[in-house]
Amino acid sequence: MASAKGARAGETDFDDTGFAKTVDRVRDNVKTFANSATENAAEGVNHLVDQGADGVKAVAGKVPQVSYWADEQIELARDRVRAEPIKMMAIAAGVGALLGAIFLRR
Repeated sequence: MASAKGARAGETDFDDTGFAKTVDRVRDNVKTFANSATENAAEGVNHLVDQGADGVKAVAGKVPQVSYWADEQIELARDRVRAEPIKMMAIAAGVGALLGAIFLRR
């Protein structure tokens, strides 16, 4: 680089032409872009976390309903077994035989 004192004819000093200022502006723009990208990424992650939390809340709200439904189904099955024990034993034996044939098959 030539300095202002020792510049030969036709040569320019980078500081005199604003090159250093341009480099500083580019550096500042890159920093701004990097900060903006970091903020956008953080916002995206926060949005995903919020969605996940909302999903967990929605599922948690359904747990009592599912538990109630499962209890009803178990009670219906018990009532049916009490009403028709022979038929239910035959069905259980058939299901057991079918599963045994599937799992013991070589």
